Amino acid sequence: MTQRLRPEMFLRIAVCVVALVITASALGSDQTIKDRLTSEEESCVSTLRTINVAEGTYWGGVDSRGYIGSLQKLGPSGENLIDAVTASGKKDGYLFLLKPEHRIKHMPIKHYTVTARPISRQSNEQRSFFTDETGVIRFTTKNREATVKDPAIK
Repeated sequence: MTQRLRPEMFLRIAVCVVALVITASALGSDQTIKDRLTSEEESCVSTLRTINVAEGTYWGGVDSRGYIGSLQKLGPSGENLIDAVTASGKKDGYLFLLKPEHRIKHMPIKHYTVTARPISRQSNEQRSFFTDETGVIRFTTKNREATVKDPAIK
C-alpha cells in the first residue's frame, strides 16, 4: 500500500531541496571566488617579479645609470622591458604603482618601490603587495598598501 504525499509535505520537501541547492551553489561560488583571487594574487606576484627583473636589467649594474622611474618607461613605448598591460599599471585585478626614491634632479634613481593593491577588494583575506630593488616581495591582508615592514611571501 502506497501513501500519497500531502500537499504541505510536498511543499516542505520542495523548500528543503531548494535550500540545499542554493547552499551548495553558494559554497561552490565561494570556492570559485577563492580560486579566482588566488589566481590573481599569483599573477600579481609574478608581475612584481617581472618588474624587478626589468628594473635590474635596465640598471645593468651601472650605478651612474640607476633605475627607471615609471612603469610606462619600462614598457613598449620606453625601454620595452615589460608588456603594455603591465606598463599600464592595471593587470589581473591589481593596480601597480612604481615609485622612485625622492632624488636630486638629474641624479640616477638608486631606490624604488612597487606596490600592488586589488582594484576592487573582494575579501578580507585578499592581499596587497610591496617590493623594492631588493627583490623581496611583502604582503598584507589589511586594507592598505603593503610596506617594507610587512612579512615576506614564502
